[in-house]
Amino acid sequence: MKKTETIVQKLITVIDNKDILEAACGGAEFSNAASAYARSVSCIDLDDSRLHLADPNTVQFEIMDAAQMRYADETFDTVFLYNAFAHVQSQWEAIETECRRVLKPDGSIYIIATWKVDIALMRDLFGDRAEWNGAFFIVRIDKNR
Repeated sequence: MKKTETIVQKLITVIDNKDILEAACGGAEFSNAASAYARSVSCIDLDDSRLHLADPNTVQFEIMDAAQMRYADETFDTVFLYNAFAHVQSQWEAIETECRRVLKPDGSIYIIATWKVDIALMRDLFGDRAEWNGAFFIVRIDKNR
């Protein structure tokens, strides 16, 4: 089983039949895996050069800055960043604000890492809020916290 399929299974309760967004999606591997269960999957990135891996039948991709999303307020149940924190860390405050804005009232942001550089940055910024779940280092941020 691929890592993305494993983490989708671990987080199935926040994916199954939900409207989800993957910000800074890269090749959209996480979005592809989640699309088997989610009601809708959107993913955004500043660059589409790696998007040949995305399945256009199940994943809606847009070139978009996660710090300035064009989505309406309260569009998604869950927002994910998968192995992308090193890419967005310098803009994290603006991205977090935008992620909270597009989340539905009971929604959450999940920052997930398996790469050492992401894990180190997440440890520095989030401290004890970041936890291991198997091979995945995860931070959960609820909209209303």
